[in-house]
Amino acid sequence: MSEDLQRVVDTLARRLGRAVAVDDVHFRLLAYSAQAGPIDDMRARVVLNREAPPEGVAWLRRFRLPRADGPVRLPASAELGLLPRVAIPIRLQGVQFGYLWLIDADEPVDDAGLALADAAAGEAAEVLFRERALGELHDARVGELLRDLLSEDHQARALAADGLVESGLFSTRGGVVAIVVSPLPVAGHEVDEGDRLALGAALRAAAVTLPVRESMLLVRPGHGLLVVQRGAIERVPRFVDELCSSAVRRLGRPERWRAVVTGVGRPAARLADAATSYRQALDAIRVADVIPGFRPVARHDALGIYALLAAQPREQLRDMGVAETIAALLDADRALLVTAETFLDRAGDSRAAAECLGVHRATIYHRLHRIEELTGFDLSDGERRLVLHLGIKAARLLGDI
Repeated sequence: MSEDLQRVVDTLARRLGRAVAVDDVHFRLLAYSAQAGPIDDMRARVVLNREAPPEGVAWLRRFRLPRADGPVRLPASAELGLLPRVAIPIRLQGVQFGYLWLIDADEPVDDAGLALADAAAGEAAEVLFRERALGELHDARVGELLRDLLSEDHQARALAADGLVESGLFSTRGGVVAIVVSPLPVAGHEVDEGDRLALGAALRAAAVTLPVRESMLLVRPGHGLLVVQRGAIERVPRFVDELCSSAVRRLGRPERWRAVVTGVGRPAARLADAATSYRQALDAIRVADVIPGFRPVARHDALGIYALLAAQPREQLRDMGVAETIAALLDADRALLVTAETFLDRAGDSRAAAECLGVHRATIYHRLHRIEELTGFDLSDGERRLVLHLGIKAARLLGDI
């Protein structure tokens, strides 16, 4: 949190002898004082989680705080564990930056106290205005260098990596991991500017949980990207899952999305190689798009054969020479294709395939014989099995089956 903002909060708390907190416009905690005087369950949850829970946000929105032109007294809510409180808008030059909060229990804040709080909100607005301006300059510079870091030009990547470290924008030239968050739109919808803002908010909320200069973010037309120092993400095992959940909450409108997927590339040994991890994260999302079993978090190192196939151009996948073979199986009986894939997934173990499909082994033998007749593939030949297996997986990745 900002030292200047913390100073404003602590000074007001001492003057009033009560707890003070500052949230942004989305009710995410920016700064708070020592908890003098009564506090409630909601304040405790916000301090622990850094943001108000969904039910608390819904309750606060009923009071139309963005329209307030001065302090607003909010009543208690036994259902939500809320004591009475005062919200003071933090606003400068017509721009809303958030809210300053006081618990209003026991001895309500008098007019003199409200005047002090209103003045403190004005100071907080000036601090946040300066920080936003500086933050926008910082984000623009990081975004410029990060785009170069992800380019196809090897020299541009090396220069961008040097620039990020030497400018103090990123902490190391060492290992990094790319994490991509992408909503998968329902037909007729697309990612709009509101969705891009939501993705940006989710990425920023995740980034602030990591040490300073150990993450960089970029919002692109259809997805958001975080490049994270490898060591940082290894110290927070649930970081990716929580990022995905945050993106789902912030994007909302589930009727517009088939899913929200997070793709994780393999660790790149050097910052200059971040583009490789980024491509892998995009490939993981491509796989999860057509194979729901890899959702909501698709890790490139868990894709198996799909990792190899996803790196190939679509035209090359279609030219594998088994499209007619797969079509023949589908035309005869889809169960034959499922059996072939299951049998091959289990390294040609007919017993394991029978157990997976819940049929007798004799049924598996009959189907395998029929598959050989229709395809001309000898399933006792390891090379022919590999060709058929890859063809089936490619067709699945292409959405053909």
